[in-house]
Amino acid sequence: MLLLTTAALPQLDQHRHMNLGRLITPRHRCRLADTLEAGYPVAADNDCFQGLDATSVCAMLEAIAPWPSVGARIRRAWPWARAGVGWSFVGGGVRREAIVVDERLPPPHPNLLWIAVPDVVGDADATLEQFRAWHMWACHLPLAFALQDGAERSGRVPWDAPGLAGVFVGGSTGWKLGPDAAGLVREARRRGLHAHMGRVSTARRIRYAQSIGCTSFDSSRYSRWRELLLDDGLIRASQPPQLRLLP
Repeated sequence: MLLLTTAALPQLDQHRHMNLGRLITPRHRCRLADTLEAGYPVAADNDCFQGLDATSVCAMLEAIAPWPSVGARIRRAWPWARAGVGWSFVGGGVRREAIVVDERLPPPHPNLLWIAVPDVVGDADATLEQFRAWHMWACHLPLAFALQDGAERSGRVPWDAPGLAGVFVGGSTGWKLGPDAAGLVREARRRGLHAHMGRVSTARRIRYAQSIGCTSFDSSRYSRWRELLLDDGLIRASQPPQLRLLP
């Protein structure tokens, strides 16, 4: 299991480990390209726990990869849409014409794991609406859907959305550590997706996240007290999973 930290590249190099990766955010993304080229797995959070800053999220997405054409994003978001009909303005008039959709999209960097789509903390319905609003703008990248309280209800997780690469276990502490979240992690892993748990601050919670199938976790403590705690967290992250534990 990977331990993802917001530490920058020089600090990652000081603690290099096969279970160490970087979690970038709209506020912390310096030397992103160098981090990817250095071989570290990288994922991106959206900082929505602090409140959505759409401008900063867009700047982060643009730093990760150049914006593809609108046509290419449409083709990615709706794979069945090969061509459509639209309107163009010519010489002051309006003309109905076919739109040819550009299908070429550059692949994401192989070390980029996922990007958490903006969400609403604790609200599965509002989070799904946010995902729908952002999907076409970011579907050229590997995306993670944030699991929030109530996501266990039918239709609350967009499992078949193009570009979906993982789930991010958020929500209230009680829900996150309960059977519904564990079931959604199992379904994600069954589908071959990443499963990340946020705010994993103790050895017991690391073991629990690992036991339900999570592939990565993060906590701000591993950045704030890096010299004291990071190496110990990496040792725990590298231990083999146990039978499912109580949280």
